[in-house]
Amino acid sequence: MTELRAEPLSPIDAATLWPQLHKLSTEVVATRTGERLLLAAGLAATGLDRLPRLPRTVVAAVRRGLAYRGIVVARALAGGRAWELVSLRLEREKDDDAVIALIEAAGIEAARRGGLQLSLRLPEGSPHREATRRAGLATYLREELYAPPPNAGTGQIPGVVRPLARADRAGVFRLYHRAVPERVRRAEAPTAADWRAVIDSYDCDEQYAARCDDRVAVWVGIGEREARVLTDPSGGPALRELAIDTVLARLGRHGTLVVPEFDPALAETAMLRGFVPLGCREVATRRLARLEPLKEAVPVSASAMVPQ
Repeated sequence: MTELRAEPLSPIDAATLWPQLHKLSTEVVATRTGERLLLAAGLAATGLDRLPRLPRTVVAAVRRGLAYRGIVVARALAGGRAWELVSLRLEREKDDDAVIALIEAAGIEAARRGGLQLSLRLPEGSPHREATRRAGLATYLREELYAPPPNAGTGQIPGVVRPLARADRAGVFRLYHRAVPERVRRAEAPTAADWRAVIDSYDCDEQYAARCDDRVAVWVGIGEREARVLTDPSGGPALRELAIDTVLARLGRHGTLVVPEFDPALAETAMLRGFVPLGCREVATRRLARLEPLKEAVPVSASAMVPQ
């Protein structure tokens, strides 16, 4: 480990990072929502923290005088059991000590707020992979990214597919258990509460489902930038085609289809429909220690200690 230390920033300090972001030019983690979260921290500093959907965040930094050597932004996922590193920026092209210090600081602060797991998504082959491993994050999944064809967003959603209803949520979790290998489920979502956090990390603005034999057989999540798919392995190619049709109808031309490594059949179906491989990234996670406050000592009379 490193002797370097990162410290959590107050909302006001986090808000002042905006003018310095251009100096932190090396992105370790893709900043899908990092800048928005810094804005949220600034809003909280002004007393507007009662706005709806304001996320719980951790912003930590390694300072270098009045400037910053690196910053990290983490957000709490649904339920607060898991936290995700959504932005990690460095001043230098490679700074392992700063990466380790920032991840450790984010983990400590997330655990203090009740988090049990910390995760991140890192581009495959990243020069910072060894530093994240030394910080305790273990890779458990590889995700393949695909760009949609030019006609994306112009089709119609298949008639059997409908927006996800509240009654479908348990069925989607059961579909997740059928579609995802145990080694992945054990790392990211062994319980339904953990699955809520996984769904939140997908940033889905829209969710769709299709039923077959009275159970959810297809789930599609569409976000601003990414689309996700789960299909019942026993359903065959028809369910994969149904899922791709839904993605093509709702995903914009600048979006990305994310296919996990354990579903090569979905990747093949997507490429046959015109999707183009963009690259891969790795998903890593780390279990956090539960921080329990010490109970205050309570005086007990001597008579209560004597067996009756």
